[in-house]
Amino acid sequence: SQTGKNHTATLNQYTVTGQVTWNGAGLTGVVMSGLPGSPATDSSGIYTGTVDAGWSGTVTPSKAGYSFSPASLSYTNVLASQTGKNHTATLNQYTVTGQVTWNGAGLTGVVMSGLPGSPATDAAGNYAVTVNAGWSGTAVPVKEGYSFNPPSCNYSNVSAVPTPQDYTASPVTFSITGNAGVSGAALSFQDGTQKTATADGSGNYSFTVSYNWSGTVTVSKPGYLFTPAGRSYSNVTSNQTGQNYSCRRATYLPLVFR
Repeated sequence: SQTGKNHTATLNQYTVTGQVTWNGAGLTGVVMSGLPGSPATDSSGIYTGTVDAGWSGTVTPSKAGYSFSPASLSYTNVLASQTGKNHTATLNQYTVTGQVTWNGAGLTGVVMSGLPGSPATDAAGNYAVTVNAGWSGTAVPVKEGYSFNPPSCNYSNVSAVPTPQDYTASPVTFSITGNAGVSGAALSFQDGTQKTATADGSGNYSFTVSYNWSGTVTVSKPGYLFTPAGRSYSNVTSNQTGQNYSCRRATYLPLVFR
C-alpha cells in the first residue's frame, strides 16, 4: 500500500494587459476599474492586471475629463493571459454659452475676450464656444462704448457644461462740468436729441454725453453775453472738467430820434 502521496495545488494566474492612448500617445493615470487592485496606466499608457484562473469581470477605464472607446471590456472564466486589450481616449469638451443684452434686447458684436477664439455675440446677443475638459480662464465682455454687469466671469477646471452666463450692457457716458458764470444759464447741445442743462444758483453745471460724442455746446441767458459763446468737442472719451465761461450783462445804447 502507498499512502501519503500528497500534492499541493497552486492556482494559476494570468495577466490582462493593454494600452490606453490619446492623440496617438500613451495616456498616463487611467484607472482600470474592475481589475484586481484597480491598476493605473503608466507614463506610456500601459496597464497590467493579474487575475486568478477562472476570473470573470468587466474592466472600465476612467480618468477625469476623458471618455473611452471601447467604454469597457468584459472577461469570462479567464484561463490564459489577455494581451492587447487597448482603449482609445477622447478628451471631453463642453460648451460655454450665454447672452449679452442692452435695453432688453440682444447686443451684437460683443467680444468675449478670454474664451478660446474670443467669440463675438451674434445678432441676438448670444455667444457659444467649446472648451476642453479641465479648462480654466476668465471671460471678459468687450465692446467699445459699453460697460458690462458682471464685468467678467471666472471658470475653473471645467468638468461639465457650465450654467449659461448672461451679461447686461450699459452705454458708457462722460460728464462735462464747469461754471457758466451766472445762475440759470442754459447750456444747449445735440446728443441724439436736443438737450439743455441749466446752471445752478452758483453758476455750476453738469451734464453727460454719450461715448465718442462730438458736438457744440452753446450757453445763453437773456440779458447776458458769454465768453466763449460756446465750446466744441470731438470724440469725447473722458470726463471734461473745468469747462468754464465768463459773462457780463448786455448793455444797449438808447435810440436817438432826430
